[in-house]
Formats: sequence, C-alpha cells, structure tokens
Amino acid sequence: MPEPTPPVPNPDPTPDPATPQRQPRGYFNQAQLEEIGVAEDVHLQAVKAPYKEELAKLDLDAEWLTGFGTAIAQARGKTAETGQSSDQRHAAKLNADGAERVLIVCLQKIQSAAKQKHRMLAEDDDPETNFPTDGYLIGQRLNPNRDGLLQNAEALILKAKADQLPGHKTDEELQPIRDALKDYRAAETGQSDAGGDAEADRIARDKLVKKITSRRCAVQNAIDGLYPYTDDDNAPVRRLFKLPVNRPFNG
Repeated sequence: MPEPTPPVPNPDPTPDPATPQRQPRGYFNQAQLEEIGVAEDVHLQAVKAPYKEELAKLDLDAEWLTGFGTAIAQARGKTAETGQSSDQRHAAKLNADGAERVLIVCLQKIQSAAKQKHRMLAEDDDPETNFPTDGYLIGQRLNPNRDGLLQNAEALILKAKADQLPGHKTDEELQPIRDALKDYRAAETGQSDAGGDAEADRIARDKLVKKITSRRCAVQNAIDGLYPYTDDDNAPVRRLFKLPVNRPFNG
C-alpha cells in the first residue's frame, strides 16, 4: 500500500485587498504637503496669460498673486523647519535619556557602596556597629519622574558624604555624581526648549497653510465663475486649475 502523501503546508495568506493596511507615519503632515502642492499648481496657472489679466479684473491683481506665491514659498520653508525642529526635539530626548541613565548609574553606585558598608560591619553581628541602609532607596525606583529623580539624587549625594561611604567620602569622589546631576538638568532644559521650538514652528506652518488654502480657493472660485462647467470647452482650463469638470467648485 503506497505511503500517503503528506499534506502541503498552506502558503502565507495573501492580505485581503479590501482590508486597509496600516501606513507608516510620514515625516511631514501629508495633508498639508498635498495642499501646498495643489496651491503651487493653481498659482502657476494664475500668473499666466490670459488668466492673470482676467483675475485682475476680479480684484485678484498681480500684487495679490505675488502674495499668494510668497505664502506658498513660506509654507514650504516652514514645513521643512518643522521637520528639523522635530528632529532636534527627538535628539534632545535621546540626550535626556542618556544623561538620565548616567545619573542613575551614579546613584546606583552609591547604593552599592551603602550595601558594601552594611556587609562590612555586619560580619560580627554586633547591632551597635551595624550600618543600616535605610534612606538609600534600595529596591525603589530612582526615577519615578523628573522631580523625583532630582530629589533622590540630591538626597543620596548628601547621605553618601555624611555616612562616609567607600569611594564617596570626599568632594572629589562625589564630583562625578554632581556633574552627572548637572548634565541631567541641562539635558532636560534642552529638551524643553526644543519642544517649544517645534511647537512654534507647527503653529506658524499651520497659519501659512491656512492662508494659502484661502488664496487657492479664491483663485479657483474666480476661475469657476469665468469658466463654468456647463461649457464643455472650459474643461481643459478647469483641469489646469484643479476644478471639477462636471459640477461647480465647492471650496
């Protein structure tokens, strides 16, 4: 009797095309990039003849169109700055995390020194000479939050010197820990500054994009009236200005 043929394993399932796939988060605001792109296309046509002259008759004169173009360029530039500010804020966060790790390691060395002294004085079981580790936060999280870490650091530095822990008896020995604390404070301040810069850039960018959207729609509404969709001959012009060819512009 022949051996049964082993079942062929199922291939990897093909994703259902009807199922929306999660897209990676973009570096910039995609909707705003698209808006700037459409505004650029509309402006490019608006400054050409005969549209420039026709728009001028509807109060959208050369000065107004120049302001439109300037706003588009500013929006492009501010969008780039926004991306850079986000990068700077991310770099500041990494710097803060790094400074935080250095400080925590220094504080853990204080805890290790406290446990060392406790063991050294506990070998004779004499309670009079034992060294308690109370107050050294052993087993506790040193960085529950920024304020907690700063307070814990100050407390452990003072206690280490007061108790004359091994390796932490003099100002010289304690200076690396004080430096780590200083670096952490500076890194946290830098992170806050970078976050403020990024927020200011986003606000300025959003205002510029709102401005060019308004101007873009003003041009399109004007062209919509000059070249109505009811005339098939107007379809090419309407496409140039990103207008629907079979209905009025709704913008």
